[in-house]
Order: sequence, then structure tokens, then C-alpha cells
Amino acid sequence: MKTLLRAILSAKRKRREVTVGASLWLLRIVRDIENAEMDRHSDLLDELDLSPGVCSSRYTAVEDDYSECELSLDFLDSAIDYLESAYWRF
Repeated sequence: MKTLLRAILSAKRKRREVTVGASLWLLRIVRDIENAEMDRHSDLLDELDLSPGVCSSRYTAVEDDYSECELSLDFLDSAIDYLESAYWRF
């Protein structure tokens, strides 16, 4: 499979641009999902802050999930920026 894709993509730059365009589209979808998850975790953290007697392990778990989403967003944003600048220089 890898050899076949490599042969198809190495033929013309236009094919690579189409493939990169599709990859960017998917990366943007994943970024939007991660952003929505981060917002959801942020809202949950706000709720837990306002609730008296909240279990600290629950708060820590949500905070860890929030941090993972934030880290993922950083990587996704970088990947999108790098791919855009590699294939669509202005």
C-alpha cells in the first residue's frame, strides 16, 4: 500500500497538493473536535470549581483531559501551518 501511494504521489506535484489538501481538511476537523472537547472540559472545570466538596481526583482527571486537548491543539495547529506553508507559499 505504501509503495503504491508513493508511486502515485511522486508522479506529479498537483497530486501531492490534492492529497495535502485532503489531509489539511481532516486535520482541521480533528482540530475542531479537540477544540470542542477543550471547551467542554473547561466548562466542567468551572462547574467543579463552584461545587462544594468536589472530589479532587475528579477535578484532576478533568484537568488532565483539558491539558491533553490543549497539547493536541498545539500540535495540530503547527502541523496545519507547516503543511500550508510547504505547499501554498504566497
